[in-house]
Amino acid sequence: MIIPRIKTYLAILGAFLAGLAAFYFKGKRDGRDELEYEHTDKRINDLLEAKKVDDELDIQSDDWFVDRAKSRWVRKNDSGK
Repeated sequence: MIIPRIKTYLAILGAFLAGLAAFYFKGKRDGRDELEYEHTDKRINDLLEAKKVDDELDIQSDDWFVDRAKSRWVRKNDSGK
């Protein structure tokens, strides 16, 4: 009489623990996938930004770079010499 009742309780407990384990591993897998998607999105955004900068540099002329470098790094000769 008591043995079938214990078997029933153990079966219920086993099913409950199996369900908890399934939820745990599913959550762990979903978290890993989400992290992978975030890394992929960041890599794509970085590549797009690099492409945008590269395209902007291709548009600019060499004279523009020289004038910009002079204005930022070369001291102006204000003494009139």
